[in-house]
Amino acid sequence: MLNKQKNIKKQGDLNEETNKMISGASVPWSKSKEEVWAELEKRMESTETPAKTVILRPWMSMAAAAVFALLIGISAFMQIYTKKIRVPAGQHSSIILPDNSHVRINARSIISYKPLMWRFSRNVKLEGEAYFEVQKGKKFTVTSANGKTTVLGTSFNIYSRNSNYQVTCISGNVKVMTRISKKEVILDAGQKAALSAKGILEVQTDINTGQALSWTENRFSFTSVPVKQVFEEIARQYDIIISVPATIDKTYTGAFNKSASADEVLNLVCRPLNLTYMRKSQNEYVISWNN
Repeated sequence: MLNKQKNIKKQGDLNEETNKMISGASVPWSKSKEEVWAELEKRMESTETPAKTVILRPWMSMAAAAVFALLIGISAFMQIYTKKIRVPAGQHSSIILPDNSHVRINARSIISYKPLMWRFSRNVKLEGEAYFEVQKGKKFTVTSANGKTTVLGTSFNIYSRNSNYQVTCISGNVKVMTRISKKEVILDAGQKAALSAKGILEVQTDINTGQALSWTENRFSFTSVPVKQVFEEIARQYDIIISVPATIDKTYTGAFNKSASADEVLNLVCRPLNLTYMRKSQNEYVISWNN
């Protein structure tokens, strides 16, 4: 019964709307039936509600684009921004990385890393020599021109100059991989990996790790090292120039302390090898054979 009343009411409303449209229209009897219906259809169409259009204002589009560009810019900046530490000849330095890992850097060496990306990847680039004490955590990687060293938490020394590449593990474990051949070795504490002239990593066991770290205490120790490399190290530590004849191919075993002067150290190295040195200028020396 209730539904029937609702239907009657709806029908009444419809009739009322129709009557309004008809009452508002003057129907000239001179028009044909078709013309009258065409005029009524126009009036019915004019009562329809127009569709709504949502307009995105220009400032809203510009704001969204600006936010997107800002996020892209921040991401790019985080990946590009690099902190580089250069240690000149005659000096040593030390730094604390974002995870509190400690790095001691030898003379004429460069360390670089990306501080804003550090929480995602602990990657360091090294040119020269440095001693690392790494905090435990995610993988820690040191990349050099000759190879890559990977650890989780340990201490080790890396020497990477020209084709000379040596990694000494002081504590924990170290994975060393050559850059060209991609061959790798795992070092335990007290072991050392050195790149041979053929590009092969040769592992030495039960080594004197104190010798590898002697530079951190301003002492320099050598065992059967080509004397040219010894002179190169002296030049780095004293910030001097040393000219060495190409014909000198001797090796040197010995040690010296940086508290001694450059002249004293050169005399110490030259004397047992039948070599002599001459001071050409205030910071330049020439090595020659003894007559």
